[in-house]
Amino acid sequence: MRKRMMGKILAVSMILLIAGALIGGLAGSAKAADKIVSPDGWAWQNPLPQGNSLEGVWGSSSTDVFAVGAFGTILHYDGSDWTPMASGTTNRLYDVWGSSSTDVFAVGSDGTILHHDGSDWSGMTSGTTNYLYGVWGSSASDVFAVGSDGTILHYDGSDWSGMTSPSSRWLYGVWGSSSTDVFAVGGDGTILHYDGSDWSGMTSPTSRW
Repeated sequence: MRKRMMGKILAVSMILLIAGALIGGLAGSAKAADKIVSPDGWAWQNPLPQGNSLEGVWGSSSTDVFAVGAFGTILHYDGSDWTPMASGTTNRLYDVWGSSSTDVFAVGSDGTILHHDGSDWSGMTSGTTNYLYGVWGSSASDVFAVGSDGTILHYDGSDWSGMTSPSSRWLYGVWGSSSTDVFAVGGDGTILHYDGSDWSGMTSPTSRW
């Protein structure tokens, strides 16, 4: 009986020693990972300071960068550290863009559009419950947001309004060179172009999303 008890105690002790070694090794790896810098200058920064998935990033300078993601996550980088910002929503945020450090837009699920004025984030009326995946603008009064079911919204500096879209495909990204030269891309190889007046479909060499 005594031998069996001693055997159990030794077995438990071995398990605890192994577990301790594994935990110590993982902690050491995490610390080491935090210091790893690639030849290109990339350093590990996630999941610090949080572990939610991040979907979009934009910045006005090297000391003013925003990242957005799951559960309404918004992080800000000041050139040294990333810190969480209060978004006022738990909806997933997919993209972020701004015309300046005091005029930033974030878009996400259920038609979510947030605006940052340099101090706080606040919700905006989008007029839709469709998911919004991309946002871009040529100025503070000319901003486009795109999303599910071919949704295209435009902001004129005062209000968001829907635009006539030639596609019902989900749109995931938008970018332009000017207010009269804007592109949106999405499902099944969809590429749309805006000339300042209307959106039209373009011939795409792929059927991939």
